[in-house]
Amino acid sequence: MYMLDKVLIEKKLRRIEDFLRELKSVSVNNSDYFKKDIVTKRFIERNIELSIEQMVDICKHLVSGLDLREPETYSECFEILPEKGIIPGETVDIFKSMVRFRNILIHAYEGVDDSITYGIFKNHLDDFRTFISLIRGYLKRK
Repeated sequence: MYMLDKVLIEKKLRRIEDFLRELKSVSVNNSDYFKKDIVTKRFIERNIELSIEQMVDICKHLVSGLDLREPETYSECFEILPEKGIIPGETVDIFKSMVRFRNILIHAYEGVDDSITYGIFKNHLDDFRTFISLIRGYLKRK
């Protein structure tokens, strides 16, 4: 049985926190400015993408390390975590929607809806903090 590497998980959680600090340093007061400033827009998109990648890596590591059933998709990985009490079931849809947004950023770059990206930037960065808190809470219990 593979064991959890808590140091690796914590390193990835800290990387998410670093990306969130970088995002917090950006001042974007309205969506019109966001849509026009391509450098800022790409910076925000990339930091959100990298944060979600870290979440997925952590999820995959937990599933593998705890010898849970193998997910077929990144989204499904988050469906498995409540089975072991790692995250509450009510957070699964939030994290799955983050993975879907990551897929849009990566695979349909020209089709990214700026208003969705701006909305995530302004209203949903706390979803990352929720994930961090839940994973740290789980690791403390283990």
